[in-house]
Amino acid sequence: PLFRTFVRENGRVLFKTNAEMHDVPHRDTGVPTYDGLPLGSYLSLFEMLNPMHRLWSDGRWNKLTVAHGCYWKKCSFCDVTLDYINRYEAADADVLVNRILALTAETGQTGFHLVDEAAPPAGLRALAERLLERNVVITWWGNIRFEKTFTPELVQLLARSGCVAVSGGLEVASDRLLKMMQKGVTVEQVARVTKAFADAGIMVHAYLMYGFPTETMQETIDSLERVRQLFEAGCLQSAYWHRFAATAHSPIGKQPETFGIRLRPEPTVTFARNELPFDDPTGCDHDFLGTGLRKALYNYMHGLGFDVDLRSWFGTPRERRVAQVPNPQVPRLLVQQALQAVPPADHV
Repeated sequence: PLFRTFVRENGRVLFKTNAEMHDVPHRDTGVPTYDGLPLGSYLSLFEMLNPMHRLWSDGRWNKLTVAHGCYWKKCSFCDVTLDYINRYEAADADVLVNRILALTAETGQTGFHLVDEAAPPAGLRALAERLLERNVVITWWGNIRFEKTFTPELVQLLARSGCVAVSGGLEVASDRLLKMMQKGVTVEQVARVTKAFADAGIMVHAYLMYGFPTETMQETIDSLERVRQLFEAGCLQSAYWHRFAATAHSPIGKQPETFGIRLRPEPTVTFARNELPFDDPTGCDHDFLGTGLRKALYNYMHGLGFDVDLRSWFGTPRERRVAQVPNPQVPRLLVQQALQAVPPADHV
């Protein structure tokens, strides 16, 4: 019998699943293994001048998953209808530590990359406490949501357990669009959480997005200004701009009209139906903005260009005039005030 499997029968592709079968629970999936691989023969890569990309590829990490799926699973741009995100299952902290010990014994390496969609705060707390209780010394990093559950107290605990870096989605640094995404965070909240990590000596990388449905040029420029302030305040040490793509298994791909876009006719699919072409009536030239966003970010990551007019990153003076690149409309002290105005109750 087949469980959640595509098969071809008589020239047709069919989806089959057996109602009496079920997924293997995350706690019972066993320990990943690299047995038989010549780990010492693989090359390390330094792909680009980005701290997080270097962390990924300059050296190797044992892979570990704290929990299957995503505990949030609400983001409108994410493939939340698919099993690998939609089915959330956590594993006990002792199970995870036992897997860590087994992988360390097999590979001789104590570096771990947590490959969760978004590692759950409660699961990370339990893991960190168990690592410290059992005197297991490792170095680890992984992907999280920048939510207020990551208090300075929790972040310090994670640092003591071996956490050296985190990555998370700031996406479009606009509260209107973050709400539209159902991201569940605000820019001010992200500022406080990322600063807590940075103050604990943990490197912070932000995933950034441009070209989200209905995003205007003004909103893109304002997002860049907020990102500039986050770097200048020491909240972020690394980031990367991604161009938004509508995917077939996301809420946006399934209900495009809700997000103000219209899907175009799809080309013939010969392998996998994933990214969907669409038209955004807002009419913003995101291709023009992309180069400037990356150029600005490159400088911010190196501590440069904080006093440069944001419009100067976008092409020549003539190109900026033609595109009508606007001035940012964000208060210059937005992030600084957010960091200073945090009441103690916010960290309870």
